[in-house]
Amino acid sequence: MEYKTPKVLEKKPVIAGLDLKSVVILVGCILLFVFTVFSSFLLSLVFIAIGIGYVHINKKYPRKGELSTLLKYNSSTKCVHINQQIKTLIKRNE
Repeated sequence: MEYKTPKVLEKKPVIAGLDLKSVVILVGCILLFVFTVFSSFLLSLVFIAIGIGYVHINKKYPRKGELSTLLKYNSSTKCVHINQQIKTLIKRNE
């Protein structure tokens, strides 16, 4: 017996223009903000900043692994290999 998944369930669930993972993280950050706002106001602002930062990064780098690839590229050493002597390079640029 073969089971087929309906086309509706194959799509990512979208709530208010955001995927389900983002909505869960936002709701968690909002709940943490509400529960900590009266005990430590600065800590509660950190939770709001985490939620906003997550959504901003997700909108800017939507594909999976795109942000990690950018971070690896920016943190790696960038060097240029030149097979010529320095004297010839200096003469060429003058």
